[in-house]
Amino acid sequence: MIFVSLLRAVLVSTCLGSSVAQMVTQPQPEVSVQEAQTVTLDCTYSTSDSDYYLLWYKQPPSGEMIFIIGQEAYKQQNATNSRYSVNFQKEAKSFSLRISDSQLEDAAMYFCAYKRKLCVYSGVGGYQLIFGKGTKLLVIPNIQNPDPAVYQLRSPKSSNTSVCLYTDFESQANVSRVTRPVVFSSDSTVLDMGALGSKSNGVVAWSSGTDLGCTDTFNQTFYSNLGIPCDAKIAEKSFETDMNLNFRNLSVIGFRVLLLKVVGYNLLMTLRLWSS
Repeated sequence: MIFVSLLRAVLVSTCLGSSVAQMVTQPQPEVSVQEAQTVTLDCTYSTSDSDYYLLWYKQPPSGEMIFIIGQEAYKQQNATNSRYSVNFQKEAKSFSLRISDSQLEDAAMYFCAYKRKLCVYSGVGGYQLIFGKGTKLLVIPNIQNPDPAVYQLRSPKSSNTSVCLYTDFESQANVSRVTRPVVFSSDSTVLDMGALGSKSNGVVAWSSGTDLGCTDTFNQTFYSNLGIPCDAKIAEKSFETDMNLNFRNLSVIGFRVLLLKVVGYNLLMTLRLWSS
């Protein structure tokens, strides 16, 4: 009885000792790729086990963890799943992820994971997952024929807020704002106009004061594909409601309703005459 207890203690100690050796390393904190290009995310691990699984997970901005591909240690052929594939090097303990034809929706955090069976002698069943710290993937949109412009957005009523819209600039452009405490700006966003087959970059800046000038809001110099600098053209627009147009639209709607009522009344009277 004492021998059995001693043997079990030795086995548990061995299991716990082997679990300490597991480690997953992702050496790239952040990686950028041009849209439609191929990108590789690196991952290495250390283990003394012979039976284990390797996995890749995707975490989009919404927060959920999505499994995308996995590989069992005993398999020689690299796993593939649609645009995802892996390069598994067992001897080098490397498990890189390859994403081909990168799309805007691929922008996310990617986590490499090591999955091992828990030691049966420890009294705990199931599996253990060990994650790396993650790699953030940035996908740079392919903007065709960029035409940078700045718009001054104005309210039809008196307002203490000034708003500037920067749009149609190249993805490589640095649209950092002037570092003034009264100026705020959103992150750069991409509008994907699928019906037109084009995309557009956009940034909004605003201020609680009325002295915000869109010409000097962004520290930005635009460059063409030839590397020749050019200034963004300024187009100040006043987005105001046309009261005359609104009145005419309401008048047209009113006449249509009146016409429908007249037609309906005439139809009703005609039916009553026929029935009598």
